[in-house]
Amino acid sequence: MKKIAKILSFAFALIMLLSVVVTAAPYSTYTYSIDGLVLDSPDAYVPYGEGPVTSSSLGLDTPLINPTDIESDAEENIYITDNGNNRIIITDKFYNVKHIIKDFVNYDGVEDSFRKPQSTFVVDEGDYKGLYVCDKDNKRIVVFDQDTFELVKIFNEPEIDFEDENAGYSPISCVVDKHGRIYVVNEKTTNGIIVLTPNGDFINFIGAPKVSVSAMEALLQIVNPTAASKITHVATPYSNLELDNTSQDFVYATVVYSTSDDQKNQISDITSKSGAYAPVRLLNASGVDIMSRNGFFAPAGEVAVQMAGDILSSVANSGAPTGPSIVADVSSGPNGVWSIIDSNRSKIYTYDRNGNLLYIFGDKGDKFGNIEKANAITYQGDKLVVLDVTSLSFTVYRPTEYASKLTDAIGLQNDGKFDEASKAWDEVLAWNNNFDTAYVEKGKALFRAGNAEEAIKYFENAFDTENYAEAYKQIRSDTMEKFFLLLVAGIVVLVVIVALIFGWAGKVNKAAATKGGKRTYVEELVYGFHLMFHPFDGYWDLKHEKRGSMRASITFVVLTILAFYYQAIGQGYYYNPQRVYAGFFSQVTSVLVPLLLFVVANWCFTTLFDGEGSLKDIFIATSYALFPVPVLVVVSTILTNFLVGTEGQITTMIVTIAYAWMILLIVIGMQVTHDYSMGKNIVTVIATLLGMIIIMFIAVLFTSLISKMVSFVTTIASEISYR
Repeated sequence: MKKIAKILSFAFALIMLLSVVVTAAPYSTYTYSIDGLVLDSPDAYVPYGEGPVTSSSLGLDTPLINPTDIESDAEENIYITDNGNNRIIITDKFYNVKHIIKDFVNYDGVEDSFRKPQSTFVVDEGDYKGLYVCDKDNKRIVVFDQDTFELVKIFNEPEIDFEDENAGYSPISCVVDKHGRIYVVNEKTTNGIIVLTPNGDFINFIGAPKVSVSAMEALLQIVNPTAASKITHVATPYSNLELDNTSQDFVYATVVYSTSDDQKNQISDITSKSGAYAPVRLLNASGVDIMSRNGFFAPAGEVAVQMAGDILSSVANSGAPTGPSIVADVSSGPNGVWSIIDSNRSKIYTYDRNGNLLYIFGDKGDKFGNIEKANAITYQGDKLVVLDVTSLSFTVYRPTEYASKLTDAIGLQNDGKFDEASKAWDEVLAWNNNFDTAYVEKGKALFRAGNAEEAIKYFENAFDTENYAEAYKQIRSDTMEKFFLLLVAGIVVLVVIVALIFGWAGKVNKAAATKGGKRTYVEELVYGFHLMFHPFDGYWDLKHEKRGSMRASITFVVLTILAFYYQAIGQGYYYNPQRVYAGFFSQVTSVLVPLLLFVVANWCFTTLFDGEGSLKDIFIATSYALFPVPVLVVVSTILTNFLVGTEGQITTMIVTIAYAWMILLIVIGMQVTHDYSMGKNIVTVIATLLGMIIIMFIAVLFTSLISKMVSFVTTIASEISYR
């Protein structure tokens, strides 16, 4: 008996294992890093049930034809808009058909029916409770009782003055907010979303999408306004609506862009996050887009989309459909989480209310869990239901433990329970330590709970410089408050040290000016301080009084190289979060190449234009002009470890001053060295810059020629050896 029990236990375990394998998702789940890299993620949603829910499994005598929408209510009933059969199918939460609305008796006691119903919307409670059906071709919205399915009200075509004389009232999507206002997307209307009163009277249009103007048309408006005025620009109409179930007051609206210019703008909007060409928006009652786009990228579906000429391509998956996401529908879920579907890729993209991308899943195909062409989506409790217009079915997805923990963490964060949220994010990271957004949200929870020092570590892990800056400012403020007197004393000491250095340099330079004979190495170096502030006198003495030397010049060049290398490795985290920098050899090349090019080119031209400076004089003058750069670059780099955010403009300004100072010294140095007038000197400097370009061109040409000659000789030698 024990042996039989062991065999049965093993068989049961094997069956369970096989069931897991069989029901595994036939698609990958992923998200994106802050750098736009694809990050694999645990499955967030997996197919639920034994297969897609079809007409046959619903027990329908007449199969579905062109289903256009699917909705759910608070009791998890499902509402399918069967456009081709002019009916609404209602199922319970187990997908058993409860009722079919096809024919009904209207107010006049006459048998009535739908004509191409496009979508439904359910109000679960309150004075405006009911099932709202957009009866497109009958130009009306019909409301039914959710429990009895009897007719409650008909909102016939309102009086609307459309700008387009050929436009008519054809509602394709609607939602009702908690105040009873009805928001309607009208087919092909470019004025925006229609807003009706609870009685069905027209109020106004809101949120008209932006009209794109090509570069050629913009130029034509400047050159020939009359001709440009004849060009007709039409805004892209909205395609779908969904009520934000958190507030019951804001409306998600989707836009499908079809022109190449609009699609390019949509792609640009992913990184700019301006929202001007966003394919999904969150509108308030005034039509203002209030969507938070605080994630790494704007909520717009696929991130890894780029333009290559006029070809739209996706780099997320090899062989994936091209072009930006076509957001066909949006649905609002628990804890402010919301999802969109990309009918171009049949993928689901899920975000939180701050616009953070949580996960992406789904794919095209005929395997259970894949969708051939997704055209509608709805949350059924915590499950997701996606309608497939091609296979005439819908697929149900259930959340995994990972998705549930993620949603719970977001809910705690939204409710301000930051200590609990912090622990919840730990659980999420235990599931997926490759999830940058989780690190950011964990950091936010810690920061809001008053633990900025711990929070900053999580922001660093996600390379999130924006939140890092906020946490760092708090830490810096606390530190300054704690050590205020010590800080003031340090600043005073620093100022005294700088003053002493300049005072000492002044004494050394004054003594060296009257000293006869050869100057010491230290005197030659310290002379750089005098030259920085007295360039005309400084360069005159540099050449005629031999106050400088080659050894000091080379020292200044080496100091400049070291300063730039220190800038690369010594910047604060905010300015180089990924610690990517050029190596020492690259820094040497970046300083020596332009320096030597300038010296050689200037010598070539000034030799032709009666310049008095030798090649050595030019090198020394140019090298001494570098002196402000290492000084100020080092100061700037040190400050990057203490300044963040907009304060970084100070470090940028310091480096800019260093370069401007260097250029001014070079110009003055060349004038004094060659004994030119200002006008002749400026012409010579410009000619020098052109000469640098010519020398580089010749060098590249010569290198290419040598490379081809070597390749030719190598090929000949190889052929001879084989023969």
